[in-house]
Amino acid sequence: AYVGAIRGVPAGVDLWYFDLNPASATFDPHMRNPIYRGQPDSFTQDEAFSVGADGGGDIDLAVGFMDPADCATKTPQLAYSSLVAANISTGKSVDKGENFQLNPLGNVTGGPPGDDRQWHEFYGEDSVYLLYRTLAPAVAQVQRSNDGGFTYGPTSVIGTIGQVGSIDVHQATGTVYASGSSGNVCTGTPTETEEQAGLPPSTWSCTIAATDPGGVANIFFVVKVADDGTENGTAYVIYSNGKDIMLSHSTDVGETWSNPVRVSNGIDTTTSLFPWMETGPTPGSVGIVWFGTSNPTNSDEADWEVFYAVSQDADTVNPTFRQVKAADHFIHGSNISTGGTLGNANRNLIDYFQIGFDPHGAAVIAYTDDHNDFDGHTYVTRQIGGPSIYGGNVPAPQEGANLPAPTSYDADAPEVIDFAQDVATGLLVQVPLDDPLDILSIDYSCEVDLTDGLTLIADMVISDLSTVVPESNYRVNFTANAPYSEVSPTGIYTFGLSDRGDQFYMRVTSGADGTLGTTWGTAARQSDGSIAYTPRGAASSSIDTVTETITFKIPVSELNSVLPLEATPVGDDSILVGLRGQAFTSGANAKRDLTRGGTQYTLGNCNGEDDDDDSDNNNGGGENDAPIIKVTGGGKIDGKNVNFGFKADHAPGGNLNYQDKSVKMHLTSDTIDTFTADNANNQVTFTGTGRVGNDFVTFLVTVTDNGEPGRDDTFQIELSNGYSKVGTLSGGNIQVHR
Repeated sequence: AYVGAIRGVPAGVDLWYFDLNPASATFDPHMRNPIYRGQPDSFTQDEAFSVGADGGGDIDLAVGFMDPADCATKTPQLAYSSLVAANISTGKSVDKGENFQLNPLGNVTGGPPGDDRQWHEFYGEDSVYLLYRTLAPAVAQVQRSNDGGFTYGPTSVIGTIGQVGSIDVHQATGTVYASGSSGNVCTGTPTETEEQAGLPPSTWSCTIAATDPGGVANIFFVVKVADDGTENGTAYVIYSNGKDIMLSHSTDVGETWSNPVRVSNGIDTTTSLFPWMETGPTPGSVGIVWFGTSNPTNSDEADWEVFYAVSQDADTVNPTFRQVKAADHFIHGSNISTGGTLGNANRNLIDYFQIGFDPHGAAVIAYTDDHNDFDGHTYVTRQIGGPSIYGGNVPAPQEGANLPAPTSYDADAPEVIDFAQDVATGLLVQVPLDDPLDILSIDYSCEVDLTDGLTLIADMVISDLSTVVPESNYRVNFTANAPYSEVSPTGIYTFGLSDRGDQFYMRVTSGADGTLGTTWGTAARQSDGSIAYTPRGAASSSIDTVTETITFKIPVSELNSVLPLEATPVGDDSILVGLRGQAFTSGANAKRDLTRGGTQYTLGNCNGEDDDDDSDNNNGGGENDAPIIKVTGGGKIDGKNVNFGFKADHAPGGNLNYQDKSVKMHLTSDTIDTFTADNANNQVTFTGTGRVGNDFVTFLVTVTDNGEPGRDDTFQIELSNGYSKVGTLSGGNIQVHR
């Protein structure tokens, strides 16, 4: 399987390959091993070094049809096209995308310049039909390639059918189908003379296949024709009327069409948009995907999911559909643009959402997702059970013997990991060098500060921070109170829908003279898909050029000061998602690095160290004889089962937060009632009251500071409900203050 994505003109497109051949030793039924094939339209054809590409506005892919007898010895050709706007660049690969032949002239060798929204499909092994429209006026054009999609001959004009929706070819008869947002389906079959000359049909018959008061172009009006053994093949159109996904079919080469039937069903897909479909090998077999929301309208309040429906009798008056949610999380929280570049709607999901079938008849789906990111990114999923498009059921996944082992993700690793040496200048030029703006990782943590209390920390590691470039900016993002905040079973990302939570950021900026300033603020996704940043005040930061780390800090109390009244305050056990970062210049060279969204971070596992710089009164391990007046600490005992953070003073006063994951127990203190110091042994015992869930308890805690860096410090706790625990710290520190 091949999956493509766009970066925008002239940054180019990207391509990945998945091995879905069940006979292969690297068969990848869970699609967990994407093989990056680079940028097919890249001028350099070099993954590491880029100076832009010949396109990037739209992409389409098509794979040639082969005689099954040749499959063991030949590789089907892969054709691609990339939108430049001035024209459409084209190319092909004969080795599964490992190498590409690029044709910058593309369609203009036989067609008009100034184009948009291209689609293409193979006819047999070598011929490819290319459909697109001119920019103004919007006139649909078709060209044909006879060398696997590398070069294209003269154009055949279809006419004005609105925004082009898709193109397909009936392999048995050679009839070409093209659709447009007007609801038209146009068909044409090359004459014998045209076929011998390798030309597209010169005449087209266009019929209105569907109409609806809500329109039929939300966003594409898609046509497919099935090679299902019938004389003409069964043609289908799939569309959204702004509320429902509708399907109609034709058995007479598009001359007449059935009454439309509704595909989408249920309150979770009250509003349904963006359909795409693929056909199966038997009459009535189709698979359909779309985005659905329970919201009654396509508005900023909508949360969207991916749906898939399959039918084996879609060519009947009352077809049956089996419908499921194909993605395991909400993929978008906003409106979805259905007008392309027109208007100010949210285009983060771009215009791509497609389905294919693998040799087992399993649905293979590629879609765009921005639930945890700055912008839309490419996701894939494959059906692993239920009805096959070929009939029967998809077999249980059995990976190939030589498929690389799954990547192991360390729970203690930074929440955000970014590609090295991926800084882009002017959105185009990318060179394989370390850079002062090249983000490698962002690690979120916390501490209990004596003055500020619970404080959030973010450590951003840069590949080359030997110098801080003037007029550069570094920003970290995070979101509290987001719904669905749990880590995906893959361990790669969180399900948290960041745009539905309370969003914050911290930013370090270097001025023209090199001076540094640090701010924090709130963030909010706008209706057009951008993120608006509102400064709220000063934060603190530091730069370590040895470890090449920028450290950001913000007291949690500052975050809570701007939360809406109905929001849950940020504190211990708060889960932060939307973890990501940016580095960019303020100057004209427009250098930038953006990370993908990461996993998630739970506040409360703090190290307990404070920022008190008074060395005379902050010596652990008994370095002087002054009386102990306070103790602070945080860390872990019992492996990673127990986390705690506390401060207690002789007033008495302070707080305690304690969690034991092994018994699902969480204690938060209400009061600190007594404070007893053993000065000779650097030990403090304090008591107090608190709650475990809704239950009132009293506690007694004894801690010992055995010197830096805290590995030998001890922590002991006893509760009035009978619970007790004691241990030497496996992480963190306990600090007595004299």
